[in-house]
Amino acid sequence: MQLNPSQNLAKNHINGPLLIIAWAGSWKTATLTQRIAFMIWEKNIRPSSILALTFTNKAAWEMKERTWKAIGAEYHPYMLKNRHLPYIGTFHSFWIFVLKEILSQKFPHYVTVSESIWLLENFIIYDESDKISVYRDIIKNELGLIEKEYPARQIAHYISDAKNKSLDARWYKNQADGMLAEVVWNVFERYEKRLKSNNAMDFDDILSKLLQALNLKIVLDIFHERYEYIMIDEYQDTNMIQYEIVALLASKLQNLAVVGDDWQSIYSWRGADMRNIIHFNKDYPSANVVKLEQNYRSTKNIIQAANVVIKNNKEALDKELWTENVEGNKIQYLEAYDDKGEANWIAQNIKDYASEENQTLSDNLVLYRTNAQSRGIEEALLRKNITYIVVWGLKFYERKEIKDILSYLRVIHNPNEPVAFSRVINTPTRWIGAKSAEIIHKYRNDYSISYTQVLENIDEIDELRPAAKSSLQEFYAVLQMLIHESKSLKLSALVWELIARINYKEYLRWQFSGDELDSKFENLIELQNVSSEYDWLDPSEALSLFLEEVALISDLDATTEPEDRVTLMSIHSSKGLEQKRVFVTGLEDWIFPHSRTHSNMRELEEERRLMYVAMTRAKQELFLTRAKERLYFWDYVRNPESRFIQEIPSETIETVVVWGWFSFDTSSSFSQSDYESTMRVAKKVVKQNNVADFRAGQRVYHHKFWEGIIESMVGELAELRFSDWIKKMNIRIAPVKVIE
Repeated sequence: MQLNPSQNLAKNHINGPLLIIAWAGSWKTATLTQRIAFMIWEKNIRPSSILALTFTNKAAWEMKERTWKAIGAEYHPYMLKNRHLPYIGTFHSFWIFVLKEILSQKFPHYVTVSESIWLLENFIIYDESDKISVYRDIIKNELGLIEKEYPARQIAHYISDAKNKSLDARWYKNQADGMLAEVVWNVFERYEKRLKSNNAMDFDDILSKLLQALNLKIVLDIFHERYEYIMIDEYQDTNMIQYEIVALLASKLQNLAVVGDDWQSIYSWRGADMRNIIHFNKDYPSANVVKLEQNYRSTKNIIQAANVVIKNNKEALDKELWTENVEGNKIQYLEAYDDKGEANWIAQNIKDYASEENQTLSDNLVLYRTNAQSRGIEEALLRKNITYIVVWGLKFYERKEIKDILSYLRVIHNPNEPVAFSRVINTPTRWIGAKSAEIIHKYRNDYSISYTQVLENIDEIDELRPAAKSSLQEFYAVLQMLIHESKSLKLSALVWELIARINYKEYLRWQFSGDELDSKFENLIELQNVSSEYDWLDPSEALSLFLEEVALISDLDATTEPEDRVTLMSIHSSKGLEQKRVFVTGLEDWIFPHSRTHSNMRELEEERRLMYVAMTRAKQELFLTRAKERLYFWDYVRNPESRFIQEIPSETIETVVVWGWFSFDTSSSFSQSDYESTMRVAKKVVKQNNVADFRAGQRVYHHKFWEGIIESMVGELAELRFSDWIKKMNIRIAPVKVIE
């Protein structure tokens, strides 16, 4: 390909430090590939002296394939077969490769290195579950603490954060100023001893052990001789320890080229430090700076809008993204009446587009700030028979926390349901082992009785240990209470009560922390939101109908999906991707930007960078959507319009006008069913019926069950006959109206 003048500057600068600021869609991978080929063919640089590192396997493979093609080499998956070629890979794959090499008996001074980093050849790497298991054992059996009070995953979060900042257990010991800090350093210290005795390390140790090894001059000298030219992609995403490793490797010759964009730094919660790229010139005063400012991906309108939004950040390098692409359509901005209307409009827009000649579903990418937002969009797509895939995340009803609570609801509805019962008997953990569960199943099958009948007579089962009997009795008591309450509580209240009674949030806190924990809590809130849509029904009927409709959605999800499908993903997962049409959803303050970022300017600026990343995924059409009202904690809340919308220049954006529940913009086609499904929820919240207006014998209309008749009324509770079935409803909040 033909490089532009800026790309040529980056390609031709070989010796000394180089900062390449590469904006979204600026063909940086092509530039890096051409640079490596230029170094080999034009500058006669030894290929094996070139080291190029990036963060994701996808990015690494793309760079490898292009590089091998450019230099006419054949790549071999076994790394040692490529010793004569440049090393191109991810940070962690390279670190492991180096650690294995320097601990090999063929490596000079391997004994000194091994003693220094407390690691031997043939080491093992603990995965996340292995690590948490060790932490739990230390907390319970060595420190004699209750894990509910000191969750293993929370402790793991603190220790991981310390390791990624090159801090050890001794640092925590010296800094400990409270009980939690003391527990952390005690666990940290014991955990390190366990790792040493087992010749093991965890994922975080891969970096810290390599840094320790490179701090040995005898090791660093060898790698200085081997790798004379170093290239680091996505430099804005490096953390402190990665920064220190790179600095050591480049310290002799300083032939270091880093590529990145501070405007796309969105992973501070993983430890990424944007200051690494912003302060590159301070670290390397002689560095050349090349700006790849031309965008080859998006239209002028999209680029102009994204530029203006991101420039509201104070902490940023000076630059200006531009493109020679066409002006393109204006950004479309939808202000829907509520979140259901938002999801329906997106689905209808996609359906209308895909019905046109030569247009496909796969041209569409739907992005959201939090994973919980996917639920409403998924259901809207399913209602319109639009196939989709959720990338780098489970579909809403497949997420563990959702399946756990749904399984409880299924058991409450039908206590003899074996699949759901098997899932909940030891969730959250009650120390009911597989053997005890098998005994319960056997009694249920042998005597043809329900699980609750088995539990009711648990004392008579001699095969069970006393501890197991005690746990099962507690489980039975909770289950019976929930079954009893399901007959009177509204469905949303039942879901809330269920989560509280089984201490499910505490259970999640034992396992997760940070953003991952927040995401799971948000998913539970979203499940409660969904269930509240059934609150107008008689409680037992509401539970039955809810489970039926969720099962239908899940069955549709399970079908084989063709390749032509809409893609759904979080904005964090979308970096590096592009699509013809992009929908960015939930643009309301407290959602995007997220509520927890409002009081912290640095975090708010990262949210704005996230918005920039979302906008610049779009090649031709960009749609931004918000809901004026959004269902949250069983009620509609009105969040302000996102400040990011207000920052977009008016000449680049036009609003899709929405009046009531209808859209009058010609690009959208709300159907009558869309209107009715949106109106149903809105009426439930905004309007209540006057009970005095209703009486037995009246004909009524319901948006879902059509025409019916009131058979009887006692207070607010009415029995309504629709066709061949009777529904019990609270007439005050039921979405019905009298047919005159």
